[in-house]
Amino acid sequence: MWFFEALTSGFRSPTDPGRLQLFRVVYGTVLALRFALSIGQGGWRRFASGSLSLNLTQQRFGPRRGRILAGVYRPALIARTTAAALAAGLVPRLALLVVLAGAAMELLYLKSPSAVRFTLLTGVCLLTAGDLGHGLTIEHHPSTANTWARALLALVTTDLYWNSAFQKLRSRQWRTGLYLAQWMHTYTQLKDQLPYPRQHRLRPPPHGQPHHP
Repeated sequence: MWFFEALTSGFRSPTDPGRLQLFRVVYGTVLALRFALSIGQGGWRRFASGSLSLNLTQQRFGPRRGRILAGVYRPALIARTTAAALAAGLVPRLALLVVLAGAAMELLYLKSPSAVRFTLLTGVCLLTAGDLGHGLTIEHHPSTANTWARALLALVTTDLYWNSAFQKLRSRQWRTGLYLAQWMHTYTQLKDQLPYPRQHRLRPPPHGQPHHP
């Protein structure tokens, strides 16, 4: 297997650089679509005045930082979507840096950003490649330029799936469906009492403040 050959050779064994170049094209295309869809599925109105997301952000970071995040949010959405499209084609390395910065922004407001972490890890692996290619051109001559980056991608992906499977097998709630049943029951009971329309997130009020349905 190429991974063990690369490992025993100190990552100096030739591999096909076209495989990682193809991954870069797919990576940029998928993220461009995901970023564009997130804009159309309510993402553009995140941090709007009076929204739950802005309220929670100001509670977490303070009013001043919350306003700064709200101010740069929409320009960042446009920049990262454009950069993701460019990562699939022109100037891939520079575009990837913008994409990673735009994806990292999601860590500030997503509750369970596991997919974001995987996106960041795979993007960093891509940046370690010596030959990302240009545009949509895929080259298939043997080279050691991408051996290290391919090995990192294989390790990150393997770790993701093994850890996910291991945690699920250890979780009694996941095996029995208890967590999902509890969440749906709670949501059904409280959805009509949430103070922010169309933003269904259950969270207790800050300490010392009453909750007004």
